[in-house]
Amino acid sequence: MQDKKIPKTKPELLESIMTDSKNLSTVSILFHQTIADRLGLHITDHKCVDFLFTQGPQTAGEISKSMGLSTGAVTSLIDRLEKKGLVERKNDPNDRRKVRIFLTQDMAAMQKIGGLFEGLAKSVWEHLSAYTAEELKVILDYTRKSIRIMEEEREKLLQNRPDV
Repeated sequence: MQDKKIPKTKPELLESIMTDSKNLSTVSILFHQTIADRLGLHITDHKCVDFLFTQGPQTAGEISKSMGLSTGAVTSLIDRLEKKGLVERKNDPNDRRKVRIFLTQDMAAMQKIGGLFEGLAKSVWEHLSAYTAEELKVILDYTRKSIRIMEEEREKLLQNRPDV
């Protein structure tokens, strides 16, 4: 894909950022689907592993709420990940009535997953390294605010589900 020319006016810049943000979202989803395919996982399973990696051990109910899935879907998801050797169910050390889902200590599996992201991480790091510290602050601000907006809009959609 060749670089597009940078618009000159603020309205054109806003329109381009909106369009390119949508395109980035689509390409990100397709990238993660490709990762999931390589790992023999559903994309939801792959993102659950990522969620557990970033958020730490969770109960099935917490996974259900965070990912917007039914408890039945989460049970099936956990079963699939357990069969792949990626997660294990363990009693919560603070409340033995609860069961938490932990990533396994299977380093080979984690290295395989991490290895699939190496090229992307290297390319993004190199790309970002070309910006000044002040430019990076603007990019970081945009990224963090975009995440917050997306979370807020998702929550609105979850709260206003039509009866099916």
